[in-house]
Amino acid sequence: MRKLGVIQDFLGNFLLSFRTKRIHRNPKVYTFENAETIGLLYDAKSEKIHKQILDYVNFLKQNHHEFQIHTLGFVGKELEQKLVPHANSTFFTEKDFSWTGNLQKGNALDFIKKDFNILIDLTTETVFPLTYITRASKASYKIGRYIADDLRYDLMIDTKKENTIEYLITQINVYLTQIKVTK
Repeated sequence: MRKLGVIQDFLGNFLLSFRTKRIHRNPKVYTFENAETIGLLYDAKSEKIHKQILDYVNFLKQNHHEFQIHTLGFVGKELEQKLVPHANSTFFTEKDFSWTGNLQKGNALDFIKKDFNILIDLTTETVFPLTYITRASKASYKIGRYIADDLRYDLMIDTKKENTIEYLITQINVYLTQIKVTK
């Protein structure tokens, strides 16, 4: 919601807090060993970032057991026609939201309805449409960067040292391979 800026951002966040109170989810810790479905959320503001995400998906498929991976990228007008979705990879834009910040249509609606075991938010900046998807998701285990006074994630990665997607991915891999879950 970059067009109207601060007012639309405030209104969207205010209304989002009411919408997400009704969402029922069962928080549970998952790792790469026991997850069956993973959702990756990212800001596709450049072709470089999109390629990084595709490389990460390929890495996960090659190095871990079989699980379904779905990606959802937020794209702007300049990349909307350039980026080609791949298998289980979709995009959404600002056009999918109303002026009040409510998600109304598109691939993002399907994404938030999926009961992912793990939702990984690979964003390094706060962007309202991505915040909306993260908060509205029913995923059991939500992972993302540390944001002060924001409890949208179950596992938060401190990226003060290096706020890059590469660093975030490296840290997520460390934690999701080292955490042991007892049954």
